[in-house]
Amino acid sequence: MSEDISVALIGYSVFDKHEECYEYNEDACYVAATRELADAFREACCVSPNAARINTVMWDDLLQDFGCSGGEYAMEAAAFARFRTLAGEHQVLFTAEPYDGDDSLMVVSIEHRFLVPQLG
Repeated sequence: MSEDISVALIGYSVFDKHEECYEYNEDACYVAATRELADAFREACCVSPNAARINTVMWDDLLQDFGCSGGEYAMEAAAFARFRTLAGEHQVLFTAEPYDGDDSLMVVSIEHRFLVPQLG
């Protein structure tokens, strides 16, 4: 029996309820490796816990342009490792580079042909 990778957890992202958008690092939707790290990122962005929620980011979410970032994500290293493994297994092409030379945060860009177009 094959595993449903659509429910494979990649990480967590902070949604600002007042701004009605996800928090970004530059132009890339930020994906933390753990819920605790997402909460620390929320705090660093000066968003109160009442004004934000932390959402899970699954494999399918990334291919459906999670956070409306055009397939660009700023992933913490452990989230990137999970993503890279699945992308390799499923031949999803992407580029990645360390943010400001620090590989603890990778800026990932999924090739657009792998993104599912959004309707509406």
